Amino acid sequence: MTNHSTHPLYSRVVIVGAGQAAAAVARTLRAEGHRGDITMLGAERVGPYERPPLSKAWLSAENAPEIAALLDPSQPGQFDVDLRTGVIVTRIDRRSCTVHVDDGTQIHFDRLVIATGGRARRLTVPGDASDDIAYLRTSDDALKIRRGLKPGKRLLVIGGGWIGLETACSARKLGVDVVLVEAAEGLCERTVPPIVGRHLLKIQRSLGVDVRLSAGIEQLLKLPDGRYAASLSGAREEFDLVVAGVGMVANDELAAEAGLPCVGGVLCDVEGRTVDPYVFACGDVASFEHPFGPAGMRRLESWDNAEQQGAACARAILGKQAAAHSLPWFWSDQGDVNVQMIGFPNATATPVVREGDGKTTLVWLHECATDEPARIVAAVCINAPADMPILRRMWQKDVSVDRQTLAAKDVSLKSLLQRSAGGGKNGGANI
Repeated sequence: MTNHSTHPLYSRVVIVGAGQAAAAVARTLRAEGHRGDITMLGAERVGPYERPPLSKAWLSAENAPEIAALLDPSQPGQFDVDLRTGVIVTRIDRRSCTVHVDDGTQIHFDRLVIATGGRARRLTVPGDASDDIAYLRTSDDALKIRRGLKPGKRLLVIGGGWIGLETACSARKLGVDVVLVEAAEGLCERTVPPIVGRHLLKIQRSLGVDVRLSAGIEQLLKLPDGRYAASLSGAREEFDLVVAGVGMVANDELAAEAGLPCVGGVLCDVEGRTVDPYVFACGDVASFEHPFGPAGMRRLESWDNAEQQGAACARAILGKQAAAHSLPWFWSDQGDVNVQMIGFPNATATPVVREGDGKTTLVWLHECATDEPARIVAAVCINAPADMPILRRMWQKDVSVDRQTLAAKDVSLKSLLQRSAGGGKNGGANI
């Protein structure tokens, strides 16, 4: 049995999963002085790589781009990680501190990290073509979809979330006709307020995407020529390819079978600690309460969270204090329009709107009884990438500003930040 008394700096760490969060754990462990073994087990045929480009550059590129590897396989000693790809972990035995792999091997651990991510949620629709619906989660998925995106072809996208929108934009860039159906009344309703969804709708339609809200697919049939017939709101339409982006399911089965509490993800704290002091979770599979978010456990499916929580998890393994937590950050490219978001925008609150020169920035302030200066709690920048680092800095410095000043067209965000010089978390500036 593994000896848990081993000093954390010399412990054997096994990471189940080989994605962004897993790479962040390994990288931070070594940076923080960890000298023990690190074994990383991934189901895909390749090691950790950047996923955000899959729905952007990968779909719209003429040729398959290089995988943006996070651990260079040609330099196995880069972070001194025993990286094993194409393997399936079948069981976690917490009592004997072992991980069982599909090839029959058992790997002992002192500390275990569950970074198994998630998988695309599958659809079942009436008809005989449910199994032919494509999903985008891996590099292999992206390559398969890309082969079907030819000029003049017709694509049906099911789901108006971020993956669906980015897929639609990439397809339009290649000259593909796109119909996007979303069951809800607005786009990305699960993650952004309606005001943001309306901006996203405007962008999509400006690119020529036929967006249909409050709509669904009633039937999907295979045609003899390899195409598909879909019944949309009672009308029959034909498509060359069908892609669905209807959310993600956490790969938490291994954790649940090992007796760890799971509710749509592995329950843990913001630094990845589970109920077992020797088992941690991070990335897309982790469900936790964010210190700057609304009450309740949630998963954050983003590159930023995978990086930040993976690093925090590594420090927790070593018994070190985590870096200061920050607002979660997310970005998306909608055609040539960049969309960035920090924090948790409140759908019931009214943001301050700054517009001009084709740019829109929405800022949510802490709710106050009066129009007194208040701190920033969330923001969305649409085609205004230069605003985001300033807003993030204003939050970090605890700058408070009143709505009228923030909305003034003749007052730049940069000037508000400069006025706050000398402020900070121990005495933020009021403007």
